[in-house]
Amino acid sequence: MTALNRALLLSGSVALTTLTASPFAQAQQAPNGTLQVYGRLNTSVESAKIEGQSSVMGLQNNESFWGLRGQEDLGGGMQAGFILEHGFELDTGTNTDTSYFNRKSEVNLSGRFGMLRMGRMISEAYYATADVVNMHNFDTGSSADALYAWVSNGANHVSWQLPEYKGLTVELGTSLHEKQAEPAKNAWDLAANYELGDLTLGLGHNRWGAAEQTTVRAAYTTGPWTVAGYLQNSHGWDQANYQVDSSQRNRNMGRVAVQYTDGPSEYHLNVGHAGKVGGEDGTQATQWTLAYNYNFSKRTKLYALYTRVNNHEHASYQTGEQGVGFSSIALGMRHYF
Repeated sequence: MTALNRALLLSGSVALTTLTASPFAQAQQAPNGTLQVYGRLNTSVESAKIEGQSSVMGLQNNESFWGLRGQEDLGGGMQAGFILEHGFELDTGTNTDTSYFNRKSEVNLSGRFGMLRMGRMISEAYYATADVVNMHNFDTGSSADALYAWVSNGANHVSWQLPEYKGLTVELGTSLHEKQAEPAKNAWDLAANYELGDLTLGLGHNRWGAAEQTTVRAAYTTGPWTVAGYLQNSHGWDQANYQVDSSQRNRNMGRVAVQYTDGPSEYHLNVGHAGKVGGEDGTQATQWTLAYNYNFSKRTKLYALYTRVNNHEHASYQTGEQGVGFSSIALGMRHYF
């Protein structure tokens, strides 16, 4: 072996040792870590109509996203993890908005103390209440809940999920305003879920400056039937512009949904009603949806639905125009991976 060959062999051994010892290589080789790629593709062909205007036929994206989820076993009953989710427009392939991980971007640490989460996330108060009731298409697209008051700022969020106790889970979180989001107030999020056999209960509370909402929810399954509903009280929230507005007065609303399952088929009826805002006549609205789902598997389904929003003369839900209603008929497909 020549001196040159010995030098090349030695340098290659040093490089291989250095690469194997690098943090990246260790992360790839760690036997106690996991990494998962997942997502949802959800789109529908729809004919949508705003009262007084012509119908519009198009392809509608319904909250499609892809994500990364990882976890590492730290030993002693502790785990570190992360979630990154990017929402995109399936019909055009473009980003949903300017931020890349626009749905979720969090790092978490769990153990006997529960779970500590930090980053950007969707309100747990919403997941504990309205999300459970909107069963037909997971509260997405034109049939999404147009009446629920989203009093939430998911950015700069820190939350603590307490350990589960006899079917009860509780999570408390706050979104730090960092003197950027208006109003310059921390937003608060409280969620609780309780499982009692076929009956589940939920509570959600949000507060952000002058805006506040409280929602209670119940869901019950017996045989092929599932019945779910929630009641919400809110004030200080501008539904049309998704922002805090102290001039918005007190409002009550509720929603009831029924699902009947027959093999791969699901039949859905969903009705919501928003009451008077500050007791003013003509500010009420009703939204209802009829839907049918056919499940090819747990991951893939076809669906058809008809949804309608009826606004009274001073209500503008979904359309942004007072007294103007909305309707849509859709045929779509959803696939999880």
